[in-house]
Amino acid sequence: MTGHFHISHINDVLPYVEGRKDFVVADKGDYTVIDYVFAGEDTFDHPARVECRGIKFAPDGSVLARPLHKFMNIGQAPDTQPDKIDFGQPHTITEKLDGSMIHPAIVSGEVVFMTRMGRTDVAKKAERHLTEHVEMACRAMLDNHITPIFEWTAPENRIVVRYDDSNLTLLAVRHNYSGAYQDRKSAAMWARDMGIPLVSHRSPSHTNAADFLAYARAIQGAEGFVVRFDNGLWVKAKGDDYVLKHRAKDSILQEKNILALVLNGGLDDVLPLLDEPDARAAREYAAAVEAGLAETAEELERRVAANSNLPQKEFALEFASELPALLQAPAYQVRRGANAHDVIRARIAANTNSQSHVDANRALHGARWSI
Repeated sequence: MTGHFHISHINDVLPYVEGRKDFVVADKGDYTVIDYVFAGEDTFDHPARVECRGIKFAPDGSVLARPLHKFMNIGQAPDTQPDKIDFGQPHTITEKLDGSMIHPAIVSGEVVFMTRMGRTDVAKKAERHLTEHVEMACRAMLDNHITPIFEWTAPENRIVVRYDDSNLTLLAVRHNYSGAYQDRKSAAMWARDMGIPLVSHRSPSHTNAADFLAYARAIQGAEGFVVRFDNGLWVKAKGDDYVLKHRAKDSILQEKNILALVLNGGLDDVLPLLDEPDARAAREYAAAVEAGLAETAEELERRVAANSNLPQKEFALEFASELPALLQAPAYQVRRGANAHDVIRARIAANTNSQSHVDANRALHGARWSI
């Protein structure tokens, strides 16, 4: 790989994503975003599509901002297999931060921050770092068809790695048309001008990809590394610790998932992979679910028992019909001899396929998940 796909207008890209379900062309009014939504076997087979990772276009079709291109993990693609990567070639190694990629764009004359899909809530929160110096430098670069690319890390924007403070770090600076990246010296100059740090660099010390990959996989407390070769090839390598924790974190991000884990006994397998604050929150949620479920079951069992002498018709008309809708069907099951705790647990478990179903059945346990 010796260069990036030249783009001066949205029409340079559209033919390569037209009709594809793995890409979205989103017209936001003041700008258009082209981004991939999932990666299929041939998603990034063409160099134009490699650039469709949140690239922005102005209403006239010109390039508004060009964030990082899509690049792969070592071993993920045919050309990133360890035996295909020559670590003898000139390269730089930078830390892979665990936050959100942010870049500026000029919209209606104003410098704003964007994520891959545009001016999202995350981007707006990152604008706390859009100081006068940052804004002036960003405007100067954008006016000269250059996009600075940052990573925003913050306690409230946590993926896996926990950051104590909110920070904006300069990752790279690239030309909007050629896609060429400025060298480290030039990027460092821009970082100093903005008063923000440049992503930390590591001195290359490995002579082959296999050894580097083993080193990267062994790291703790960080996501991994990005390797940039002078010939244009970029690859990344993540630590095994991070990958495991990322999968564990993904499994509890949505309440429907952690609720299912609680009910099917799978949470114990996830807890050791979480950091202590997340593990504590998960344990507290599980305890609240179990306590609420038990309270509901005990109350239902008591009330059904108190009305067990009623004939079926009177049980239905005088008792069951007066119960909350969530408890009416379980009441009949308990009357027929089913264990109230098992009935309530099964009802909750059967409704963990969507958040709306979780919310609709929350009264059965009363717990709420937040992280």
